[in-house]
Amino acid sequence: MKMDSTRLAPGDLPEILSALGRRSERASLGADIDAANGILLDPAIDPEEKKGRFRQWARRHQPCLFGRLGAKGAAGVHYDLCWIDRNTLAQGGERVSQVIQKAREDWKQRAARGLSHGFLIMFNAPELAYAKPGPQLLEVCRMLCDLFLVEHAPVTPDTIYTESVPFQQANGDIVCLRGGINVFYGSAHRTRNHDRRVPGGILVSVNSPGLLAHSMVKRGLAPDLEAALEKVRNLAWASIGNGGLSLGNRSASSCTWHNRDSSRPAGLCPMKHRPAHVPEDFSAGYYSAHYHTDVLLPSSVMLDVRHDLPRDAGEVWPKLDFEYISTQQYDEQHENHGFVHGTKVEPDMKYRHSWAPRLPPAPSDRGELS
Repeated sequence: MKMDSTRLAPGDLPEILSALGRRSERASLGADIDAANGILLDPAIDPEEKKGRFRQWARRHQPCLFGRLGAKGAAGVHYDLCWIDRNTLAQGGERVSQVIQKAREDWKQRAARGLSHGFLIMFNAPELAYAKPGPQLLEVCRMLCDLFLVEHAPVTPDTIYTESVPFQQANGDIVCLRGGINVFYGSAHRTRNHDRRVPGGILVSVNSPGLLAHSMVKRGLAPDLEAALEKVRNLAWASIGNGGLSLGNRSASSCTWHNRDSSRPAGLCPMKHRPAHVPEDFSAGYYSAHYHTDVLLPSSVMLDVRHDLPRDAGEVWPKLDFEYISTQQYDEQHENHGFVHGTKVEPDMKYRHSWAPRLPPAPSDRGELS
């Protein structure tokens, strides 16, 4: 089968895997991923053991603090993990989608009770773990997202998609919140998408910070929503600039980095326990990145196969904000609506509600680097 940038049918999944361009398995993806792949890609090892090894990797090497804590089940952070092994992939896209949709509904049942704020789907196969970056990989990632986001298929690159996550409030009402969705893959290693590297294959990740905040209040881990959101903001701030593991120089190689706020007086850092990679004068409102971090499939970085580039080599989004992690009420048409204050739905709609995709702002609307 000849693969190109045209849309691929889910039924072609086994053939697509066999035709996907692969890098040499001897080429390192970083010592951490190489070690994890020794377990995750061994067909003789039980999937439950592989899940444990993946969580072990995530606890130490995932730049996002939500992911690290979720792998430990610490600080009130929990996620569900749907593991799609090579045998399931070989059964074709229809079967894979059935497995995902069942796990997705099970997760939403737990999310509605405040027990899990994240959902991970691991497509575990050596063909995916060692796939070469480029148009073929981008298209395979897009197709795998179709099997998850069936209500939006076919998904398109350079678009923001958000998962709808139900939560049952204290009065019994069901509200649907937004969860951000990202794609991770091994060959992001040392590219401008380095923060999206992962062992084992291709990973689709859903994270709902608003649900986490509400669940903290529900479980008595925070006295009120504002206190819970303060904890969530600290996790978000600490996640920025925490990548760049391959080069040992986080400030140069992380795909996200903090803007500086010289107007804030010294000693008034809003983080009580500020990690070393976060500067004392970091901007609490905005950060920068090589890609819009809410975009599901950012094509400019996924198609860029160059390694070890400086920050100014390529696209920069200099004014990405944290405004969605707030108690502020937004109009239903506003892009921040639903992240903390959701939309009330009838109980029979809690698994069927969906948020419309949207495009990121045009380059001219990004603002200036502060």
